[in-house]
Amino acid sequence: MSEVDNSLSITLPEAPTIPGLVFRHFRGEEDFLNIAAVINASLTADGSNERITAEELINIYAHPAHWDPQQDILLVEVDGKLIGYANMEWREEDSGDCLHFIDMYLAAAWRRCGLELTMQVHMECRIREAATTEPNDVHHWFVSKVPETWQTRVEMLSISGYAPVHNYFEMQRSLLDDNLPEAVLPTGLAVRPPLPEHYHAIWEAGEECFRDQQDYVAPIEESYRAWVATPGLDPSLWLVAWDDDQVAGAAINVIHQGTWGETDDLFVRRPWRKQGLGRALLIGSLHLFKARGLTTAGLGVDTENVSGALGLYESVGYRPYQRLVSYRKPM
Repeated sequence: MSEVDNSLSITLPEAPTIPGLVFRHFRGEEDFLNIAAVINASLTADGSNERITAEELINIYAHPAHWDPQQDILLVEVDGKLIGYANMEWREEDSGDCLHFIDMYLAAAWRRCGLELTMQVHMECRIREAATTEPNDVHHWFVSKVPETWQTRVEMLSISGYAPVHNYFEMQRSLLDDNLPEAVLPTGLAVRPPLPEHYHAIWEAGEECFRDQQDYVAPIEESYRAWVATPGLDPSLWLVAWDDDQVAGAAINVIHQGTWGETDDLFVRRPWRKQGLGRALLIGSLHLFKARGLTTAGLGVDTENVSGALGLYESVGYRPYQRLVSYRKPM
């Protein structure tokens, strides 16, 4: 067992009795590889194809906006091996309510041991402590988004007073067929390669569109800086539709592990909606992925998206493979 730095240790009186169990704060750069491994193991246990690298974590930690890397994460070890990780971040809704997001990752072998509840309660306590400086008239909410396959965490949230609010699908489509639909842009629009001087306008256009979503929270400039600094960000994968010098819509695509492509964001600004632009950008992304030699395309969607995104995705062959639920509880 590795030596524990007492200055970083966290005492949680209600923790389950597990030999060698230690809770602690973030230690520094040496933690990134192990945090990435725990996150990926937890995602794998729930059937997700998402993965994160240590380099991506380093970028995230380099741009903290609404969280403190030293205080707002929890690391869980058994006999010196990292098995769990939780973090929190707050965002303000247009309504003025403050949402406190609690993300949790736990190796499958250590689920059903009581750690889910211990970790959630600790993060709630940390949020209450941090929120004491907020005005009294602000409504605060704890928020956790959980795959339905993590049944013990779903049950824990339910008995802890959380209520389901939004449902999401992770979806995939095979690229092995030879008859992909044709991507037809609306008249007057053109897809042009994005240049660095365009990146901020593209990001702003996306944020403008996402305001229509039920769970939208306003971004800050630090979010943009983190986005453009993302390791492996490849604008050659983006499809950006222009109407003269105006961004009409875009598909922001990424490739994971060099094996499958994801449309991370798909948006169309209001003046250009109901013309087939979203469908053209989505189908164009499928062709782009196939041309790169990929066999699978993926994306995520709010099942109650007001623009009817779920129906669009299904119409071009995407099918759900994972369901996630966002839970809320008033603070």
